[in-house]
Amino acid sequence: MYRIIYSFMIHIDGSYGEGGGQILRTGVAMSMIHQKTVTIDNIRANRPKPGMSAQHFKAITAAAEICGGETEGLEIGSTKLVFEPGDLKEGNYKFDIGTAGSVTLMLQALIPAALHADGNTNFTLKGGTDVKWSPPYDYFENVFLPQLKRMGCDIKSQLIKRGHYPVGGGEIEVTVRPGEPNLPGSTGDVDGIRGKVFVSKLPEHIAKRMKKAALKELIDYRVSVSTEIGDSPSPGTGITLRTTGDRIIGCGVLGERGVPAEEVGKSCARTLLEDIDAGVDLDPWCADQMIPYLTMVSGSGELTVRKATEHLRTNIWVVNRFGHRIKLKEGKEITIQY
Repeated sequence: MYRIIYSFMIHIDGSYGEGGGQILRTGVAMSMIHQKTVTIDNIRANRPKPGMSAQHFKAITAAAEICGGETEGLEIGSTKLVFEPGDLKEGNYKFDIGTAGSVTLMLQALIPAALHADGNTNFTLKGGTDVKWSPPYDYFENVFLPQLKRMGCDIKSQLIKRGHYPVGGGEIEVTVRPGEPNLPGSTGDVDGIRGKVFVSKLPEHIAKRMKKAALKELIDYRVSVSTEIGDSPSPGTGITLRTTGDRIIGCGVLGERGVPAEEVGKSCARTLLEDIDAGVDLDPWCADQMIPYLTMVSGSGELTVRKATEHLRTNIWVVNRFGHRIKLKEGKEITIQY
């Protein structure tokens, strides 16, 4: 039986901070980047159902495949994982979460590592594209990836089919070209707002009401919001708004049973306006996702964010376990120092 060598071991307490699956995803991504074995225990210890869920299991399984890694404790319900990375391999990979587990969350474990492969890495992922507690696909494509593009990362993504809770069944394709991220650079003015409203297996009037409510809040800006009427195994709806110009700020909100479409549209627009008015570099959801990429840049700098989420604090703590020195300075404004 294969035995993992415990040299250069990084230990991570999976119950730290928000104590969720993000610790697993970031910990394993950093393990592959640094080529250091990581052990993560107390996985999701404070959650109603501690241990790895099916989507976490799939994400770590995928990570092990792209680098030829070895694992101990990789099973659903496990509260401890040991992950020893191998060499990152370019190529074409297909992963099916098998549930409505989020494909955009799975990519948090895969993209940072794929940037260090010897050639292009192509992912075909099946699962949930727009599900609760994860970045909606339109946010991922139109807010997060453009932020990485500003840093010189060449990552392309295409939506094949949307997937929602409970069935999932969505599909996306992502291509990552290897390369070291550059400094993010300075941000500037916002010159407009764009967005998309979608409905799938639901009445079209939901999208119209959502869009109308958002536009009412954004009357001071030049705005263009498109509408997508689609089909998917399970019904779903949502809205994503983003700025145009020299500052990339975004917000994505999914519809929920019992929540009026007007409230969804208004909430998304008002949240976006808060970040625009605050003059920050990143919205709160992008900030925590950017942390692993900031560890790869040569040089130092600062990025501002309106509020520090527990996900942001936790992700900073995780990457710093690998020897980085990212800091969160909280005063009149909140600054990520890298």
